[in-house]
Amino acid sequence: MPNDILDPRSFQRPGFNGAAEAVADSGTTTGGITTISAEARIEGAKISHCHTLHVAGRLADVTLADIKILEVAEGGHFEGTAKVEQMRVNGRATGTIEVTGTLSVGETGQVDGTIRYGRIAIADGGSVTGTLATGKVQ
Repeated sequence: MPNDILDPRSFQRPGFNGAAEAVADSGTTTGGITTISAEARIEGAKISHCHTLHVAGRLADVTLADIKILEVAEGGHFEGTAKVEQMRVNGRATGTIEVTGTLSVGETGQVDGTIRYGRIAIADGGSVTGTLATGKVQ
């Protein structure tokens, strides 16, 4: 039987604006990239142990753990509890969100809820509302 296993890091994935872009090789990644497609809707789940979670669909009442990077694409929606190292939002994110590194909100991004971040970058047109705090949780 031939070995037909492919490395998912070698595939292109949708960018924030829907255009395909190659995944940049940033060294060895543990856990790879998990993509929630635009047609998918996941409710009431716990997602853990992946390097990058790319959300083009909808996650509702979801808890994230051990996720390094959370990307919410334009048209995507994350709703729930997340503790991540980095977060990039061009869609919508709501809930209790802790970003130990940088929270980046793009031109079409909306973030709402209880948000704690290490650093924040908001593009013209992006919005962040709710309870905001900087620094780590005590």
